[in-house]
Order: sequence, then C-alpha cells, then structure tokens
Amino acid sequence: MPDSPLKLIRKATWVGSIANVALALLKITIGKITGSQALIADGVHSFSDLVTDTAILIGSRYWTAPADKEHPYGHGRFETLTNIFIGVILAIVGIGIGWDSINSIGNEAKTNPGMLAFGAAIVSILVKEILYRWTVIQAKKINSRALHANAWHHRSDALSSLPVAIAVIANYFVPDLHYLDQVAALLVTAMILKAAFEILWPAIMEITEAEADSDIENKIQRYASENSDIREVHAIRSRRTGSSILLDFHLLVDPDMSVDKAHEITEDFKSHILKQLDEVVDVIIHIEPYNCAERVINPCCGEDECHDEKPKN
Repeated sequence: MPDSPLKLIRKATWVGSIANVALALLKITIGKITGSQALIADGVHSFSDLVTDTAILIGSRYWTAPADKEHPYGHGRFETLTNIFIGVILAIVGIGIGWDSINSIGNEAKTNPGMLAFGAAIVSILVKEILYRWTVIQAKKINSRALHANAWHHRSDALSSLPVAIAVIANYFVPDLHYLDQVAALLVTAMILKAAFEILWPAIMEITEAEADSDIENKIQRYASENSDIREVHAIRSRRTGSSILLDFHLLVDPDMSVDKAHEITEDFKSHILKQLDEVVDVIIHIEPYNCAERVINPCCGEDECHDEKPKN
C-alpha cells in the first residue's frame, strides 16, 4: 500500500533535515578552519533549511486534513502559509549573508581556504542535488507545492555551493584573488533571494485570489466543444488553495431539455474535468438555458440575427 500524503511528506522532510544538519556542520566547521567566509555563509544557508523543514512538518498535519465544518473548502491555505514562511525565511537569510559580505569587502583577511574547503563545497553540491531530485519526485507523487518548494530550497543550497567551490579553487591557484570569497558570498545571496522570490510570488498570488491557471479556461472550452449536449460554457473562474484548484462556471444546455437530463450532462462533464485535470478537486457548475446566447450582425441588412447552434470555440 502506498504511503499517505502526510507520511510521504514527513519522510521526505526528515531525510532532508538529517542531510541539512550534517552538511551545515561540515561547511561551517571547515569554513572556520580554512577561513572561508563563503563556505560559512553556505553552511548558515543549510541550517536555514531546518527552519523550513520544521514548518513543513508542522504545517503538513493541517493542510492534509480533510474539509470540515470550519473549513468547508479544505485546509489548503495552510500549505500556502507554509510556502510564505519558507520564502520569508530564505529572504531573511539571504539578506543577512549579503549584508555581512558587503561589510567585509575591503577588510577581508588574506586567507587561502585550500582544497579542504573545495571538497566540502563539492560534497554539498552533490548531496543537495540528489536531495532536490528525490524530493521533487516525492512532491509530484502527491502534488504538494510546499514539498516542491522545499525541494527548490535544496536546489538553491546546491547552487549556492557552486560559486563557493569556484572561489575557493581560484583562490587556491591565485592567492592574490582573496576577495573572491566575498564575491562568492554575494552570489550565494543572489541565488537565495531568487529562490525566495520564486516561492513567495505564487503564494502571494494565491492569497490575493489570482487566477489559478492561465490556460484552464481554454481547456474547459475545449472539453465542452467535444460534448454535443453542451451548447456553451462561460464565466469560468478558478482559484488555488494550496496544491488544489477550485473551479466554477456556467454551462448552457438546450432550454427544452429536462432538469434530470441537464443534471446528468453536468455531472458527466464534472467527472470528465476532475479526471483530466489532476489539480482540480472541486467544480461548481451553474446550469443555464441556451437562449440564443450568440447574436451577430447580418451584413446584408444590418440587423442582428440569432444563430441557434452550438458556438464554435
């Protein structure tokens, strides 16, 4: 039997947490020994992952809960809040690292981190990239945006170790380029802030009730055009709640059709949408009679006339 969404989320998060602790201790320790500010900054970034891991472990208990009387649309927004928390923490860490790096430029000690620091950076890149790919697979299994955000946190950690490795190896062969360590720390900052924005922006769009999927209207129209009993669909609206999408629209049928038949068509169409669109978890459909919904101007006489046939989408 496959793991439940909650169990899978907690498993993926705990694996990442253990790796984060080990890598953070490794990078900070070697950074202190070798005098690499960039490696220390990278280690702090790894420790910041523990904060977001904790947020996911706590938040997942809420957003995976089924809908109830107090939350009839489900608890998906708890996942959104978790994503916002992850993004904010990332941004704070990035700004802090950047501020320290800027202040230290021009005052840096002429140290040569050496191959030990380079080896630590390479180990971090490999481990975090493997964690990223594995976590993405787990996130896709249950369509979890928060778990996917945490996967990108792993990827940002791997990417942030890359300039560190380059700076260390360059400084090893050209000792006069000691300032590269601070430059690498600033590149780490830029990567962290970019990852923070990519996590925060979709969450902000969600809580401001932005359209869930820019292409979803075209998909609904296409599905409707394939059903001869549906005359038209319009007023299509979608909104996201966590990793799920809620959808509603108006569906027009022949005005002479019985209520039972119209209801049957609507339920079949709803089932088709839920089957085709994995993220959509609920659809509300308002049935209307198709009373010449489309009118055009007759070029011959300048008068409008009714085209009582299914519109072409």
